[in-house]
Amino acid sequence: MKEKRALQKIRAEFQKFQLDEPPRDARRWSLIPQDKNDLMSHALLYLCEWMGIDRAAIFLHDEAHDSLMARQLVDGTDVLPGEEEIALLADSPLQRLLAGKKDYLLFDSPNYMAYIPLRAFGQSFGLLRVENVRRKHAFTEKEIPLLQDFAHELATALRGLEMAAAEREQVAQMQALHEISNAIFRSVRLDEMLKSVAQSLIHQLGFDRIKIYLINREGESLESALSLDQRGQETVEKETFPLKRGLHPMVDLILGKTDERIEKYQRTIVYLPLRTRDENMGVLMVDNLLSQQEIPHEQILILTAVAGQLGMAIKNARLFQGVEELSITDGLTGLYLMRYFKQRLKEEFYRAERTHGQLSLMILDIDHFKRFNDTYGHPSGDTILATVAERVLANARKVDFTARYGGDEFVILLPDTSADEALLLAERLHQAVSSEPLVLANNNSIHLTVSIGIATYPTHASTIEELIKRADEALYWIKSHGRNRIRLYSFEIPAKI
Repeated sequence: MKEKRALQKIRAEFQKFQLDEPPRDARRWSLIPQDKNDLMSHALLYLCEWMGIDRAAIFLHDEAHDSLMARQLVDGTDVLPGEEEIALLADSPLQRLLAGKKDYLLFDSPNYMAYIPLRAFGQSFGLLRVENVRRKHAFTEKEIPLLQDFAHELATALRGLEMAAAEREQVAQMQALHEISNAIFRSVRLDEMLKSVAQSLIHQLGFDRIKIYLINREGESLESALSLDQRGQETVEKETFPLKRGLHPMVDLILGKTDERIEKYQRTIVYLPLRTRDENMGVLMVDNLLSQQEIPHEQILILTAVAGQLGMAIKNARLFQGVEELSITDGLTGLYLMRYFKQRLKEEFYRAERTHGQLSLMILDIDHFKRFNDTYGHPSGDTILATVAERVLANARKVDFTARYGGDEFVILLPDTSADEALLLAERLHQAVSSEPLVLANNNSIHLTVSIGIATYPTHASTIEELIKRADEALYWIKSHGRNRIRLYSFEIPAKI
């Protein structure tokens, strides 16, 4: 009867521990819940007080090293961290106890200790050790059932915590994958999609940094497309790796070869190829190099699923981008068409009005284009147009917006740019176009020059129409004064009739 009441007291004590959610500030993907240690220390303190035991400890089985690792130790009323490790020798008493070949182990003088297996759901995963080294009291056969009942209740509670934690992790994994998948399909525009995915990966899984590399359209190199860290800061440095085996580990990975340099750091950095069924798209890299937190297997499974979706999404975004470019760009020069340019001009003009900023506009004309076209033929004229467009784009800024204005004229929109800054850029473009001769298909070599007229809002114009008109009048002045020069509009220039 006394033993039954003792068992009921043990069970009541363990029922105090509820399998609650971890604290909000707990680190995601924690392998051991914070309250697991609390459970063990409280249980051992209770055991020592209730049975008058000098010392008690919990050892968990480390399968990788085939040893027992002390997880918690109570000495009287003191809770101490477990630092002891016991090697499990083949067919040793402890090994036989853990394997279920023995029910318990008793040791008399001078140790006065007992070992009881921690077994739940048919599996042993550790041992309970109790000692009476100070009282020099050997444990009796009558006390063993109580210790076994205690060990069983403790083992069941510990396994319950692990199962609850595993269930929370599984739910968290599914939720993270769902959120990241939503980020992938949130936008069909490539740049927006990549940034959205990187932000979601950092937010959901807590990585230090995300990098995405894409194979360029020509299929010649792997180029950095995005780098984002936990602070939300993007790195602007451009990285390019030719698609040749042996030049870089990421290139070898995307070409289907595992590189030992990638495997060496896979605990804190993971590279995943981005592929569709029939095409390599790039590489997704995640790292915890700053925090040095190991990337667990569960996260790698999520990343693998994400990489599969992302590869196809990148391909679709590029197809969309290609269709969109066909509808808004000139097939010969690759520059934007005038109808799309006018839309962007309105947006930038209204933004400059709202922010009291400046907006400059250039109109660029190829000198003597009609003569070249008549002399060498229309195919050569097309080559001249494409070459000038290529040289302009290569030397304009990323924020600038260039369109084909007419037959041999281009227009360039310069947001947040003063008249003086526009003059400097015009000089760079003027030099770039005329820097080297152009050899045509018939081996004729010609020297290209351009004339550039510039106007700036609000210095020279107060409306969109006036801005275009002023730049055109500056260009007209150049044409009437010998060509091959740059002219910023001034009110001294007579109006174009």
